[in-house]
Amino acid sequence: KSRAAQQEADSLRANRNKASKQIGALMAQGKREEAEAVKKEIAQEGAIQVFQEFHTGMEEIIVGVVGVLQLDVLRFRLETEYKVEIRMESLPYEVIRWIENPLEVDVENLEGTTDMKKVKDMRGNPLLLFEHEWSVGMTLDRNKGLRLTEFGGWDADD
Repeated sequence: KSRAAQQEADSLRANRNKASKQIGALMAQGKREEAEAVKKEIAQEGAIQVFQEFHTGMEEIIVGVVGVLQLDVLRFRLETEYKVEIRMESLPYEVIRWIENPLEVDVENLEGTTDMKKVKDMRGNPLLLFEHEWSVGMTLDRNKGLRLTEFGGWDADD
């Protein structure tokens, strides 16, 4: 990797998903409709992706961004337009994969690695988050028939 690409990757890792608590803050303040509206509006702009863990509500979400600027924009909009106090935290995930064949595998009972997290996008499509690239191969080895595809969708219309 080039130095610039590595710096951008490091920056993304440091700030990725820090906004996971932002929309949750709206929820905690009883502003569910506002949270849903913000989530959809910002995701439709294509700057971020909103993910939700399996079997959890929207109180806590994971926000993926293309770059650090999108986190700043999200924070600004939530604080100024919706008057919400924002709390963000980083998550360690560096690798994301779509589950290409969710109807052919038992997504609920996938045997993953300790660094894997199952999430779904706004349309309910399942994805896997990993801290390490090698975990992708381990998960594929443990789940015969599972097909994973690199995440390439920042387009809200996909």
